Amino acid sequence: MVVNVILNDGARYTGETYVDVVRMMKLDSYLIPATKREYMNKTAERCVVYHGEPIQYETAQEFLHELERVGAIRKVWEEQPSSLLE
Repeated sequence: MVVNVILNDGARYTGETYVDVVRMMKLDSYLIPATKREYMNKTAERCVVYHGEPIQYETAQEFLHELERVGAIRKVWEEQPSSLLE
């Protein structure tokens, strides 16, 4: 599986798992949170401030799909690597 994310500013992230993508987003964050969980929690707090809506999540997959739902990111989708399709 390959997970793809496009942010509203056009930035793209691709990883083998949802956790990989969230980890990359955390590393690019200007806040530099200590952990992936801290990054997700701080991002969830900003969703309420900027988008007026809380997000509910337990996993990295739920986190990314919730961000898409409230409009904080443009698109999240999964693909099968081309080597698996042959």
